[in-house]
Amino acid sequence: MIFARSVPPKARRAYTADAWAGILFGIHAGWILPFYLIVARDRLHTSAFLISLMTAAPFLGNLFALLWANAMEGRSKKPFVVWSGILSRGMLLLIVVANTPLKFALIVTASHFLATIAAPAYAAVMKDVYPDEHRGRIMGYIRGMMAFTMILTTAAVGPLLSVANYRWIFPIGAIFGVAASYFFSTIPTSEPTHEERASKGPLFQFLRSSFGILSDNYSFRWFALSIFTFGFGALIIVPLYPIIQVDRLHISTSQAAVLANVMGVVWMVSYILWGRYIDIKSPLRATLINTVLSMLIPLNYFFAQSVWMLLPAAAITGITAAGIELAYFNSVLQFSEGRRVSHYQALFSWLLGIRGSIAPFVGGALKQLFDGWGWDYRYIFIMSGAIMLSGALMQYVGAHRTTRHRDA
Repeated sequence: MIFARSVPPKARRAYTADAWAGILFGIHAGWILPFYLIVARDRLHTSAFLISLMTAAPFLGNLFALLWANAMEGRSKKPFVVWSGILSRGMLLLIVVANTPLKFALIVTASHFLATIAAPAYAAVMKDVYPDEHRGRIMGYIRGMMAFTMILTTAAVGPLLSVANYRWIFPIGAIFGVAASYFFSTIPTSEPTHEERASKGPLFQFLRSSFGILSDNYSFRWFALSIFTFGFGALIIVPLYPIIQVDRLHISTSQAAVLANVMGVVWMVSYILWGRYIDIKSPLRATLINTVLSMLIPLNYFFAQSVWMLLPAAAITGITAAGIELAYFNSVLQFSEGRRVSHYQALFSWLLGIRGSIAPFVGGALKQLFDGWGWDYRYIFIMSGAIMLSGALMQYVGAHRTTRHRDA
C-alpha cells in the first residue's frame, strides 16, 4: 500500500485496511455526492425546503451523538462504525424507486442521518489504532487516496449522468460504499478492558458528565463556541449553492464534475499537507487558518456571473474541506488529552448538530423572504461571510484568552 513505509510498523495492518476502505469510499462519494443536489434541483425540481432538509440531515443525526456515545460505552467501537456505514450507504440503493422530490429527499436524508451514528466511535477507533504523533499524517495519506479515487470517479460519472437515469447510476455507487464498510471491519482494534466495561453508567450520568466538559474545560468551551458561530454562517448558504448553480448559472452535470474535480485535486494534496502541518504545528492553528480561508467562498459565489467563475471557490473548498476535517478531529482529541474521547467527540458532534439542524433552514427561509421582498438573494452570501468572520475572530480571541487563563 502506498505510503506504508511512512507508517509505524505497529500501525501498518490497520493502515492497509483503512486505506482500502478510504479508496472504496472515495469511489462511493465521487459517484454520488457532487451530483445529488444538482439532480434534485435540475431533474426533480426539488424545493428549497427539501434541499435544506437533505443538507441538514447529517446535523440532525448529530443531535443524537450523545445517545450513540452512551450506547457504545464499555463496548467495542468498531461495529458501530461498520454497521452505521453499511446501513447508511445501503439506503441509497433505494434511489432506484425515487421518482419524486419527496422520495428522493427522504432517502438521502435517512442515509445522512444513519451515517452520523459512527462519529463518536470512529474517533475512538482512530485514537486506538494510530499513534498520537503520527495520526494527522496517516489520516492525511488515507484521505488523499480517497480524494484521488473520488476525482477519477466524478470525472467518469458526471458525463454519464447527462445521458443516463440517476435512478440506476446512484445505486451502483452505493455498492462501493458498503464494500468500504466491509474493509473497515478488518481493522484490528483493542477490546474494551474490564474497567471500561464496568464503567458504563446510566444515560443521565453520561449526559451530565459530557455537558460538564463545557464548564470544566475552558479552552474547549471557547473552541466549541467559535466553531459553532463560524459553521452557522457557512451552513446558511449550503442550500443556496445548487439553487444558484442551476437557476442562475445553468450548470450541467459535466460542468459540476469539472468543479468537483478541481476541488478534488486540491483536496487530495491538501490532506497530505494539512496532516503534516497538524503533526508539526498545531490543529488549533490549522483550524484558524481554514476558517479565514473559508470566508472567501461565499464572496466568490456573490460575484460569480458564470459557472467557470466558481473555480476559485472549488479550489478553496478543496483546501478547507481537508484542513477543517483533520483540524477539527485532532483538536477535539487534543482537548480530551486522551481521556473520555467518546464524550468529547459526541459533545462536539452534538453542538455541530444544533447549528446544522437550524442553519440550512434559516438559509432556505431567507431565500424565500428575499424573493418575496424582491431582493437579490445573493446578499445572503455576504451575511454568511460576516457571520463566519465573527466566528474566526472569536476563535482568535479565545486562543489568546486561553493562553492567559493557563498562565494565571
